[in-house]
Formats: sequence, structure tokens, C-alpha cells
Amino acid sequence: MIEIPAQAAMGWGSTQSAAEAAARTRLRDMVPAIAAVVALTLAHFAFGAVQPIAALALSALLTAIAVVMLLAAGPKHVTLGMLIGGALIVLVGITGLLGPMDRAGSSLAVLFAAGAVWSMGYIAARHRSALDAIWTVLIWGSIAYCVWMFIGDVATSSTDQGLAIGDAFETPANAAILFGLMALVGMARVLHIVKQMYAEGLPGSHMIDRVLRGGLGGLLLLTLSLTCLAIAGSRPGMLMVAGVLIGHAWWDLLAILTRNGSGLLARLAAFVLPFAAIGFAAWGVSAGWITDETVAPGIGQGELLPNMQRIEAYMAAWAQSPALGHGLGSIDTISAQQQTLANAKVMLAPGQAHNVFITWLVETGLVGLGILVLAVGSMHARILGALGSRRIPRTFLRLAIAASLLILLHAVTDSSLDLPSAVWMYALILGAACGIASGGRQKRDPQHSAKG
Repeated sequence: MIEIPAQAAMGWGSTQSAAEAAARTRLRDMVPAIAAVVALTLAHFAFGAVQPIAALALSALLTAIAVVMLLAAGPKHVTLGMLIGGALIVLVGITGLLGPMDRAGSSLAVLFAAGAVWSMGYIAARHRSALDAIWTVLIWGSIAYCVWMFIGDVATSSTDQGLAIGDAFETPANAAILFGLMALVGMARVLHIVKQMYAEGLPGSHMIDRVLRGGLGGLLLLTLSLTCLAIAGSRPGMLMVAGVLIGHAWWDLLAILTRNGSGLLARLAAFVLPFAAIGFAAWGVSAGWITDETVAPGIGQGELLPNMQRIEAYMAAWAQSPALGHGLGSIDTISAQQQTLANAKVMLAPGQAHNVFITWLVETGLVGLGILVLAVGSMHARILGALGSRRIPRTFLRLAIAASLLILLHAVTDSSLDLPSAVWMYALILGAACGIASGGRQKRDPQHSAKG
């Protein structure tokens, strides 16, 4: 007869094994998530991965990390949307439907990596430890990048050595998008701590200490990213970021500002802040349309606004292939073909079409733009639907909506969203929000079915 050890008989052995398995599970979930954010931070340092060789290398790295993370998480975390999206990108690449690989390869790799990063955010959101790790590493990695950019800019201005922030980006709009996303991430962390303090009813004497302990990274990132944005000098970008930050803060703190017993200043802020947010955002969009930061004023600009000249030229090119477009990566070739003496100054300016929707129409046609809008729209429908639940933490959901608003404002004003690292960062935020929304929906389903 085999003797059973006393520990096993009492259940210690099984408990220890369960604890070890849980520790291994947490480590298995966290390591790929942290590796993904580290790779994303490397993309920032690689000048946003705008060069094709950097884009291809980092896209391959991010995709490999995503595969490891999916294998570690198991098939239950793989959604139908992930499979369809990945298969569709691979299919159009193999068939050459979106252009020859020598031209479209870099764009396809960035797009595939964006889906991989979205998947990593989605999976990490199902595990609180992994999501916290992603958030923390994202904040401190972004802080390191902002410090690096700030030191480089100071060194350039004082010794003519280093790298000015404005020279690190093709257009001021690219800098505004990246630093704006970082500012939103930092502020979301601070707002999260503030809401926790009010929920716990902490006295005012303890609030500053709590903010400094729990939200120091967020405060540093918010301050440094806004400083870098100001140095970059994009006036429309600063205005749009200001509008989105104010709107995000108002939305996230509305319950605190309007609760019973709140003071006059709090109620006044609840009334004024949304109008201030709309005003700054509208001011930024109008400034971007009226004054193009990539086109020097003077002879050769033409009578029409620069954005209108671009739209006129690119829409004429789109009309030649409205369904499928001219292929990914073709925007520069189309720009050269559509140049005339009247619009040459505008078409030669950096930043391509300065409009995401026009870019996708020209390169992928109505089919490609329709798929993009459908995919992104379905994600936001899921996020907005989850906002109505009180059982789901809404910090990341609101952060994703605010980030989408910032991207949208730039997308119709001054950016073709051609900075891969910014696209990947946005995809990570959006994926995490979709994961939280889907997780909450799955938790509610059994209750609804039980009631039914």
C-alpha cells in the first residue's frame, strides 16, 4: 500500500500546486505583454519606425510576441475577428490585390503588426496583473522617450549637437499625435487615482500623498509629453490635445463634480469644461485647415487652402480606380502624378495627403476604406455598449474613446497617420478597451441567461 504524505492528505500539496500554477499563469501572461510594450517603446526611439527597414523589423518582432502571447493564453482568447483580420491581410498580400509587395510590403507589415498589438491589448485586458503591467511599462517607457527627446532638443539648442524634437518627425502633426496619446495615457492614470481616492473617502490631507505615490508616473508623463509637444511647436496639435484632455477630464470626473455636496466651483467646472473642450478642439481643427504647418506662406501656394488643393488632386486620382484604389504605398507615386504648376508647392510638402480617409480611398478604394470603418466602428460600438455597465472598470474605455477622438481630429485635419509607432500605441489602447468590454459582457451573459 502506498503511503500518502501528511501534507497531501491535509490538502497542502494540492494548494501549493495550485499556487504555483497561478504564479506560472501570471508570469506567462505578463512576460509577453511587457515585451510587447518594450518593443513599442523601441519603435518610438527608432523615430517612430517610419523607415521601411525599421517598420519591417519591428513589425516582425511585435507579430512574434503576439504569437507567443496567443499560444500562452490559449485558443479561448482567440476571437473570430482576429482570425478574419489576420487572414484577410495575409490574403491581400499574397494575391497582390493591394499592390506589389515591394511597394506595399512595409504598409502591410505595419497593418498586420497593428492587429497583433491590438490582440495583445485584448488578451492582457482579461488579466488584471497583465493589464497593470502593460499600463506601468507603457507609462515609464514613454517617460524615458520624452526625457530622451527633451535632452536631445536642449543639447541641440545649446551645443548644436543632439536632435531637435521638431526634426525627429516628418511633420509637426506626427509629433502632436504621439505626444498627445502619451499625455492621455498619463492623465488617465492620474484620473484613475483621483477617482479611487474619492471612492475611498480619503481626507484631503492624504490626497496629495496618495497622488504622488500612485500617480507619480502619470503626472511625470503628462508634464513631459506636454512639454515636448510645446517644443515641437504644432499650434493646431496643441489646441486639439488641449481640447481632448479637457473633455476627457470632464467626462471621467463628472460624477465627482456633480455629486451631492459638491461646491460651487465643482459645479461651475462641470458646466464650463465641455464647452472649453469643444472650443479648443474646433479652434485646433480650423487652425490646421487655415494655416498648413508644412507649407511655407508666400509665392506658389495658390488661392485654395492647401488641404483643399490636396483633396482636389487626390480625388481626381481616386476616380480612376474607385473600388480598389491604386494599392498600399502608392500615395507618393500618385502625388507625383497629380502635381501641376498650380499645386506643386502643396503636393511636395511632407505628410502625404494630410487626411487618413483620403489616403485610404486613394490606396485601397471604397472597399478598403469600408472595411477599415466597419472594423474600427464595431470596436467602438462594443466599447460604447460596455460604458453603460457599472460592473466594468471604465478608465480604459474612456481612454480609448478620448484617444480615438484625438486621432479623428488629426485624421481630418493634418495627418495621414503615417507614424507606425503612434498607430501601434493607439491599437494597444483600443485592444485593451475591447478586451475589458468583452470580458464584462461575458460576465453578464450567464446572469441574463439564468434570468431568462
